[in-house]
Amino acid sequence: MKTLINALRFTAGLSCLSLPLFSSANTHSAPTSSSLGFHFEAGLTYASGLENVMNQLETNFAVDRDFVWPIGLKLTAYARTADGFGFGGGIGPCSFIQVRDDHHYSYHHNNDQWSYIIPVFADVRYYFPLSGHLAPYAKIGVVQPISGGDQIGSGTPGPLVGIGAQVWQHRVVSIGIEVGYDASKVKVKSGAYHTEKKVRPTEFTFSVYASY
Repeated sequence: MKTLINALRFTAGLSCLSLPLFSSANTHSAPTSSSLGFHFEAGLTYASGLENVMNQLETNFAVDRDFVWPIGLKLTAYARTADGFGFGGGIGPCSFIQVRDDHHYSYHHNNDQWSYIIPVFADVRYYFPLSGHLAPYAKIGVVQPISGGDQIGSGTPGPLVGIGAQVWQHRVVSIGIEVGYDASKVKVKSGAYHTEKKVRPTEFTFSVYASY
């Protein structure tokens, strides 16, 4: 009997020692839906709002446009959960505007005047669960333009919305397209012909990008 009791004690002790190992193995091996994947997007974006800026510069300063390139680089970094939610931020598309003041040609200095518009944004998004390599999503956020220069003043934040889709989402690099709307504004300063006015420098957008 004494031998049986000692055997039962040994078995119970061994069970207690093995329980944490068994529990630990289960905890580490089970996947969790809250795990994050970090991604980086880089691509080109067409922004219709640059036309608003140029039109207002013509109204306020009577400038003659030589060349307008409404496509800029946009960079985004975000985290995505296993259940399809994502959040992050980025910068772009940036605009740089050069105006040459030929009315002061008699002055012996550089007559080039520069302005800049750099949108900085943050958004939350949701990827709709579909099987296969296509991942459609919708997003909403806020944009703050960092702007200034000779003809452009400060920026006013505004909401951002967009829809898009990524192809080959399970590969190292996926390709995405996105359409969106940016309601943020910048101030075009007062000129000789008109007072200052706020315009939307980005407005409707179309983006093509690579996601890593």
